[in-house]
Amino acid sequence: MLSDQEFITKIINGFKQFDNYIDNWCTLVRAADLTIIYSSPIYNKVFKCDNSIIGQQAFIVTNEKHFAEQNEFDKEKIIKQRQKIRTLAVTEYNGIVQPFSLEKSPLINPDTSNVVGIYCYYEKLSFSSLQLQILRSLDIYKYSYEIDITKFKLTQREKEAIFLFLAGLGSEDIASILAIVEGHNISKSAIDSLFRNQLFVKFEVYSRKALFEKLLNLGFDHYIPQSLLTKVELTIPELITY
Repeated sequence: MLSDQEFITKIINGFKQFDNYIDNWCTLVRAADLTIIYSSPIYNKVFKCDNSIIGQQAFIVTNEKHFAEQNEFDKEKIIKQRQKIRTLAVTEYNGIVQPFSLEKSPLINPDTSNVVGIYCYYEKLSFSSLQLQILRSLDIYKYSYEIDITKFKLTQREKEAIFLFLAGLGSEDIASILAIVEGHNISKSAIDSLFRNQLFVKFEVYSRKALFEKLLNLGFDHYIPQSLLTKVELTIPELITY
């Protein structure tokens, strides 16, 4: 029968053995108090850290309020309720801002039935709208990811508006979100003007319906503005078929 400490030590030693054979295994283990007790070599490479993070709760610069809320969420859902959760984690990797799928699961000692830690597994995320991909599989939209979009010379706000527009938002919602991102008020009429006087002109269309179709044909649903990706975790809901 293994004590909780013996169990977690055995788990970590096993993970270290994996490190010798799997070079893209991006994992982290936290103790029940959420301090870091193990990180794989590829994790250290991705998040630009080393073994000095052992014993810490966090080392990535993030919003303090968000960090506190995320810790409480993890304690409640993973430690107390013993649930596995999936989130979207964002960091800079190889010079670009990259989203990762982060799956966090409770580590339970079968001999004591205690939750002794949290196993975190990161996987590079290919971020594209599942709904749009399903429509494409039905041959509803043609598309190309080979077009050089730099020729459109899009401003940061235009990129943000396109991303939110393809997510199904109208001018009022886009204005509200960009007001939060930019830190000042943005009117619905300003977004209407952006579509009418900038995006319609650049993409040579005369309606939002035509713009939507052209953006999909050009593969714009494959792009995310870096300005909308912050270094926080976002919970990803499970898909439900019906």
